[in-house]
Amino acid sequence: MDEATFWRIVEDAGAPDQCSPDEQCEAISEALADLSREDLVAFENVRHQFVGRLYTWPMLKACFIVLSYVSDDVFEDFRHWIILNGKERYLSALENPNNLVNFIKVDDPLEEITGESLMFVVENSWEGDIEEIEERVVIPKAPDIDDDWPPKSELRREFPELFDNYWKEEAIRQIHRDA
Repeated sequence: MDEATFWRIVEDAGAPDQCSPDEQCEAISEALADLSREDLVAFENVRHQFVGRLYTWPMLKACFIVLSYVSDDVFEDFRHWIILNGKERYLSALENPNNLVNFIKVDDPLEEITGESLMFVVENSWEGDIEEIEERVVIPKAPDIDDDWPPKSELRREFPELFDNYWKEEAIRQIHRDA
C-alpha cells in the first residue's frame, strides 16, 4: 500500500470536523476489512511512519497548548487525530504546528481531540490472529526530545494563533493540581 492509498482510505471515511473520530475509524476499519494481510501490514507501516513524522518538539509544545496537558498517550492520540484530518491538514500541521488553528473545530479539545481509535483499525478489521500482523509491522524509533520546557512567553511567540485560541491557564493549573 502506498501513501496515496492510505490517504484515500482515511479521507473517504470522513474527518473529525464531519463526524466523530470513532465513527471515522469505524469506516476505516470497514474499508480495511477486505484487504489482505500484506495490505494491512502496509497500512500499519504507513500509519506508524506518519505518526513518527509528527513526533517533534514543536508538535509536542503545540499539543500542550491545545490540550493544557501532555503525556505519552495524549501526544500519541493527538498525532493520530492530526492524521484523521487528512493529507492536506497533516502536511500543513507538519510544516508548522501553529497551522492547527485552521482546522480545530471543537468545543472541548481535551475531550474531542483524540485519534486513539486509529491505532486499532487494523485490529478491528482483521479476523485472524492480530500477532500475524503485528510481528510484521515496522515501528520507527521515536526521536529523543531533550529540551527544557519553554516559558509561556516563548510558547506565545512560537504559536501565536494556537496560544490565543487555546491557552487555558486555569485548566492547566487544575489538571496539574489534580495530577
